[in-house]
Amino acid sequence: MDESEFDDGPGRIEPHSGLPCYNPASLPPSLDLSTDILSAHGDAVYALGQLSTLHDDLDNERLLLAPFVVREAATSSQVEGTKVTVSDIVLHEPDSEPQRTAAHSRDVREAYNYVDAVELGFDRLQSGESISTELLCDLHELLLVDVRGEDKRPGKIRETPVVIGNNRQVESADFVPANPDHVSLLLDQMLRYLQMEHYPPLVDVALVHYQFETIHPFRDGNGRLGRLLLMLQLCADGLLPEPYLYLSTYFNRHREKYFDRLLSVSRSGAWEQWIEFVLEAVARQASDAYECGRKLVSLRSEYREQYPKRPAVRTVVDYLFAEPYLRPSRVYQQTDRAKSAVYDAIDTLQADGIIEELTDNQRNQVFAAPEVLSVVESR
Repeated sequence: MDESEFDDGPGRIEPHSGLPCYNPASLPPSLDLSTDILSAHGDAVYALGQLSTLHDDLDNERLLLAPFVVREAATSSQVEGTKVTVSDIVLHEPDSEPQRTAAHSRDVREAYNYVDAVELGFDRLQSGESISTELLCDLHELLLVDVRGEDKRPGKIRETPVVIGNNRQVESADFVPANPDHVSLLLDQMLRYLQMEHYPPLVDVALVHYQFETIHPFRDGNGRLGRLLLMLQLCADGLLPEPYLYLSTYFNRHREKYFDRLLSVSRSGAWEQWIEFVLEAVARQASDAYECGRKLVSLRSEYREQYPKRPAVRTVVDYLFAEPYLRPSRVYQQTDRAKSAVYDAIDTLQADGIIEELTDNQRNQVFAAPEVLSVVESR
C-alpha cells in the first residue's frame, strides 16, 4: 500500500507497528448531491417501494422469504470466492458433502450461517432493537460458526491490523484498514451516524457501507457482515419490510468496480461515483427481485388452481416455495397434514410433473421442483 496514493482522501494514515493503516474520516462527508445522484436515488426508492408490495397478494407474507434469503446467502458466499449454489444450500444438510457442485462442505456451512444471520438480524430489528455493536458482534459470531475465520475471534472487535489484497501479505496489500487502536471508536461513530442520518436514506446506506468496510472492524468476515448490514439498514429505515433484496448478486457481477469504487473514495474522495454505484445496485436488484417474486407468486397460484379440492396437495405446493428440494419426511414433520395425505400429495405432484424424484431410492427420497428452481436460481 502506497501511502502517497491516499493524500487526497477524506481519511488519514494512522500507522500501527509500521503498517500504514487508513482511518476513514467521520461521517457525514460534505456532499453536493448532483442531479444524477438525486435521479438515481429516486429510481432506487421507487424500485424498493415496488418490491415492498410483493407480499400484498399472499395470505402468508413470509412464504417467499426462503428463496430470497437463500439466493442472497449463495451469492454472498460466491463473493468470498466459494462455488456454493442455491442447490447446495437447499438440497444438502449443513454438515454433508455437496454433490452437485465443486463447493466444499464448509462453503455450504458458510451459506447456512448467512441464512441464519439474516433471519436473526431481521427478527431483532422487527422486535424493536436498533443496529448496535452488540447486534453486529452477535451476527458476526453466527456467520463464522465452523467456517473460514472461526479461529479469528468471532464476535470480537479486532485488536490487530488486517490487510486487504489477493494474498493478504503486508508487502503487496492493496489496502490496510483502520488502525486497531481506533476501530471501536470509529465503529461507535458510524453507528451513531446511522441512528441520526443526514442525507436521503439510500445515500446514507452507501456512506455507511463504505465506512464499515473501510473500518473493517473484525479480523475476518467483514464482507459478509457488511452486505448483511446494508440489508438491515434498509429494514431499519422502513425501506425493506422483509429480506427480499440480494445486493450480493450485483456486487459479485461487478466485483472489480465494487472494490475500485470503495478504494477511490479512500484515495481521492470519489463519493459521487461510489454512491451512484450503490444506488444502481439497489435499483437493479430491487427490480430483479420484484420480477422474481411475481413469477413465484404466479407459479404458486397456477399450481394451487389445479387442486381446488385437494387441501393437502395445496399445502405441499406452498411448501415447495420455501424448500424447492423436499424430503417427504420433512414435509410431514413441518405441516399439520396426516402422513398418508402428505405422501399422496407428493405422488400426485410427481405424476403431474410439478416435482421430480432425484435419487432413484426407495427410501430417503428427495424431490425437486424444477420450475420453482429455475426462477430462484435465475440471475
